[in-house]
Amino acid sequence: MDKENYAGKFVESSYHKNNDFAINIINQFLIRRGYTIIQKQTEDYGIDIKAIDKNGKIQFFEAEVKSGRSFTTRDSFPFPTVSFLARKKKWKDIGFWYIIVCNETDYALVANSNDIFLDEYLETIDINTQDRKGKDYFYRVPKNICIFFKIK
Repeated sequence: MDKENYAGKFVESSYHKNNDFAINIINQFLIRRGYTIIQKQTEDYGIDIKAIDKNGKIQFFEAEVKSGRSFTTRDSFPFPTVSFLARKKKWKDIGFWYIIVCNETDYALVANSNDIFLDEYLETIDINTQDRKGKDYFYRVPKNICIFFKIK
């Protein structure tokens, strides 16, 4: 990949704008569902949330925000596939839940990393946003694989 035209780089300004919102809303949801959140001592830019479920098992969650394309249900999601950032594949082996929160509706969708990061879903996409321009890699997963739910 031509690094000069690669849009998949980490954008700190976007991270600061969305990260805390997504993590906070997902943490609140998990606590209501009986999870115990394991707080990070410092920001390590690793997996966003580590929590213990009701059965004592550690679960991992990656938190993202989708803005500008509101959704509540699978039917209202405006695309046939859901795009998951390929750079998150580095944590696939721990078996994490990838949650995308809709900024406008307080709904979310979730899929497991084992269902997302399959070769058949990998695509290169041209990105042209305020923060990023160029090519990036995504896993475009059929939306019927995702679970849509009200997060608040």
